Amino acid sequence: MSELAALYVGMERYKTINAIAKAGLEGLTLSSLFRYAKIKGNVLFFVFKHPNAKFEFGYKKEDIKAKMRGYYSLFKEDLKANNVLFKDIEACVIAEPKSGEPVKAAPLIYAERSTGNFEIACSDPKLRELFASIQQTIKQKI
Repeated sequence: MSELAALYVGMERYKTINAIAKAGLEGLTLSSLFRYAKIKGNVLFFVFKHPNAKFEFGYKKEDIKAKMRGYYSLFKEDLKANNVLFKDIEACVIAEPKSGEPVKAAPLIYAERSTGNFEIACSDPKLRELFASIQQTIKQKI
């Protein structure tokens, strides 16, 4: 089988899997949160955009299976031809990355507000000397 033919077969299988999945979700609010379906082993996985869809899927699982059985009875030949065979259905969630650029943190640069003109009202000579050195440092930086 050529590479192009294999690609065509794979695409047909993908379309058939998604068609039966969409048929099961038809008429439910879940259909707007549905992304795609895939088969792993004997399980058909419904992939949703939001965790609430997975939660609701658990409640509606039997209704979805009933709709899919009706679809299967109508399109049995196509499903078997594309090897779309499974025994159970499950749901999983894959989060979509948010579009948009990440917010860049602006550097915090503040202008010096002190001019070094303050009165040193300390009677302790050691603290007075410390405040004087701070005052001189501020005046030199301006």
